[in-house]
Amino acid sequence: MNIEKELAKRLMDDGESTARQDAYNREINFYETVASGNTKALEERLKSSFGQSQKLGKLSMNELQNNKYHATILAALVSRFCIEAGMEISVAYTLSDIYIELIDAATSNTEIVSLQMELLRHYCRKMNELTKSNVVSRHNVMAIDYIRSHIQESLTVESIADALSLNSSYLSKLFKQEMGITLSRYIRNQKIDVACSMLRHLDESSLSIANYLGFSSQSHFIQVFKKTTGMTPEEYRRKNYHQTWMNGD
Repeated sequence: MNIEKELAKRLMDDGESTARQDAYNREINFYETVASGNTKALEERLKSSFGQSQKLGKLSMNELQNNKYHATILAALVSRFCIEAGMEISVAYTLSDIYIELIDAATSNTEIVSLQMELLRHYCRKMNELTKSNVVSRHNVMAIDYIRSHIQESLTVESIADALSLNSSYLSKLFKQEMGITLSRYIRNQKIDVACSMLRHLDESSLSIANYLGFSSQSHFIQVFKKTTGMTPEEYRRKNYHQTWMNGD
């Protein structure tokens, strides 16, 4: 087979580049949801989209085998995103190996979908536990959960304290005592972490990312991003776009 000729033919026949880009963006956002440990957001996404009208690339003429290949890719990518987010490498890869073995032994497409959903929930729970493992008090656990679940909002110490029915001074002092950083800085760091992931994997503009993460303006987002990372969003993208999980670093 002439690979270059076949590539050109398939690209011409496809005619769905925009749809594929949209699907890719949704897929990356899905992995990010798992790696964030946001179990509530994951359940919402599983109910609304997972397994519904998914157009999978053809990796095998056999439908069952094709679905197994895609499920294996899912396991590999989810493990990599979770490693990026702090999961121990041995844990992430071993868990991936276990699920890939189960997927390989599956005898129906329904079983494969079920295993993929179980895999996503398992990784997400572990990331959620990892986030909480260094936290002592229930109030800080609640605060972290709230931040993860409302990362798209304009969060402040006061708004979080109000949502949790806590005194803002008490929560601020407790968070600094147990986490070693201020609650405001933690909020900022979490938003910038999400922004970095979006810049690495998506084509969204700085304005779109700023709006998505609840910044007051694009200029404020760029200012905070540069203060945190030492680079502007576009400088960060040029240096890191599609590199982190594709080059094995």
